[in-house]
Amino acid sequence: MKTHELATALEALASILRSASNQELDSLSINPKKTNVDQSNALPALNMLVALSEFDKNQWITLIKENRFDVAVSPKDSSRNILGRLLKYLESNPEARNVLTRAAQKSRSSTSPELMKALQFLMTVK
Repeated sequence: MKTHELATALEALASILRSASNQELDSLSINPKKTNVDQSNALPALNMLVALSEFDKNQWITLIKENRFDVAVSPKDSSRNILGRLLKYLESNPEARNVLTRAAQKSRSSTSPELMKALQFLMTVK
């Protein structure tokens, strides 16, 4: 996947998630017939989900720790559960979103640059 493909997929995913009801990621079910999502967005959104699934649990934990986000993480959590909690935290904390946006603009050695770029892009999509 190339960067522009990832950007397109992130835009599509953000659009799909905004058009659906606000819910836990674990219970997320995207049904294009119910959410009025353009069918042409399905493939880029799926590519985006695949790209995000490549980030492992430790990368999400590093991101949370480095930015001092108040997100509970236990050793038994899956990366998907951690991502769900992080998104919920960011949704309810505008200042945390600002911290993440600023952090994405800086170079950090222990946080995956790809992860930071993907999250920064998601934060800027309206």
